[in-house]
Amino acid sequence: MSVDQIVSRLKLFGAKSIEREEGVSGIDVEPAARDLVNDLERYPHAFVLACIADRQTKADIAWGLPHLIREAAGGFDINTLLGLEKDTWTSVLASSGHRLATKMEQLLPAAIRHIRDRYAGAASRIWANGSSGAAVARRFLAFDGVGPKIANMAVNILIRDFGIRLTRPMPDIAVDTHVLRVFERLGLLGRLEHSQLRSTKDKQALRLQLRARELNPEWPGELDWPAWWIGKTWCHAGRDPECYRCDMRSVCPRDGVTSN
Repeated sequence: MSVDQIVSRLKLFGAKSIEREEGVSGIDVEPAARDLVNDLERYPHAFVLACIADRQTKADIAWGLPHLIREAAGGFDINTLLGLEKDTWTSVLASSGHRLATKMEQLLPAAIRHIRDRYAGAASRIWANGSSGAAVARRFLAFDGVGPKIANMAVNILIRDFGIRLTRPMPDIAVDTHVLRVFERLGLLGRLEHSQLRSTKDKQALRLQLRARELNPEWPGELDWPAWWIGKTWCHAGRDPECYRCDMRSVCPRDGVTSN
């Protein structure tokens, strides 16, 4: 099976799985929480806050946070959030189950202030008409605590799940351990020798990003979601992968898989 065929199958799986979702893919939150982060017209800042929170915790916790904040604040407009007392932020985040609750106490209010100061309170201006994918990623990077992974993830979600039309250059893949593992097992990225595993995380991330650009230059980040979902759901690291369930099973060389 050629690399091009594997990439085409990966993109097809991604497209089909997105068709089954409404708005942000891959989250399991209550309807009110989902509706809030999907409402880019009235509450685009809910999406931004969820993206910033989506690190070192379950995605469901991160994407459910805006709803918890709204319930505590009694509303979700920018001015209401700007006036929210520090104790309220602390209480909501402490009870949320987020592993970085203390850090989020700083980052989320700072994000609201940045949206006020830079975008006059309208977060949707971050992805304004005519923007390139790279420009939108750069704007996300301007938020405190946001690095390349979250910036690229946010832009890829906007394009993929919400149909936001952006121009080239498009965003990179959001580097993740699931994505790296799936790329290696699919034979899309060469596995490192043992002596090379000491490479820095930055170097590993760059290898993955450059390879995604080679494989899908029109939109490298298109490969992000399907690889992440496969790694999270079937292509496990700490236990046997469930190859028999995976949509890529007929084309996957199972590079490095010694069981199942």
